[in-house]
Parts: sequence; structure tokens; C-alpha cells
Amino acid sequence: MIQRFISAFIMFGVSTACCFAAENVSCPESITTRQELTSAASGWAPLLNDAPHSLAGITFYDGPPAENASLAYDQIRHGNSEDLATWSFGKHEDRRIWLVCSYSGTAVELSRTLPVQIITCSVSYDPQTQIAGLPAIQKISCR
Repeated sequence: MIQRFISAFIMFGVSTACCFAAENVSCPESITTRQELTSAASGWAPLLNDAPHSLAGITFYDGPPAENASLAYDQIRHGNSEDLATWSFGKHEDRRIWLVCSYSGTAVELSRTLPVQIITCSVSYDPQTQIAGLPAIQKISCR
């Protein structure tokens, strides 16, 4: 009897640990794009810079990004070497949370839905380093 109780307790611990573990949610550090001039500039010749575009910002959305329902963080903690912003989403089985990654020097963004079990995300920023005028993203951690 005690052995069954211990086994059940261990199984409960294993099954609940999955739901509180940090999810590996991240944006690619950089992307490459192919851009072109859409209207000629008289007297100017276009020059393409093929340098990769660095991750510059993230935005969480309540629903598809086309609906423009971006979410503000719920809390931010400022430190000397790190600022930590936290978003709380609550249960969202009927409406998905989206993550959009934006990059310096391009209008191209990447988007994806978050797994439904994620109810909070924290983003750590380096306030000493900026990319495209924004503090550099160090890490995204979601649970």
C-alpha cells in the first residue's frame, strides 16, 4: 500500500513538473533578408548591404498580430546589469498568445504562437547595450 502511494506521488510529481518547467521560447539572434528599392531615386544608385539583421525587440500579442492587440508587460525590475520584464497571460486555451520578433534594419518580423500551457514569460534586457535604439535582449524564459 505504501509503495503504491509513493509511486503515485512520484508520478504526480513527474506529471506536474512538466507544466512548471521553463519552455525553450526564443527568437533567432539574427536573420538575413533580400530587400529592393521599390521606386527609383533620381541620381542615386541602390547599394545592398548583406549584413545580417540582429534581434532588436519582441512583442507579445493576444491573438494574431494582424489584430494589433499587443500586450504590455505586467512588471519590470530594473537592475545594474539586467532589466527583467514579465508578462502574465493566464489561461488562454480559446485565444492564443503570439510572440513577434523584430530585427534591426528591416521590416521583416518573425511570429509564432506560444504553446497553450505557457502562462507567463520573462525577458531579460541588457540596459548597457542597445540594438536599433532598444536595450539588447539577453534571454526569454516562459513557463
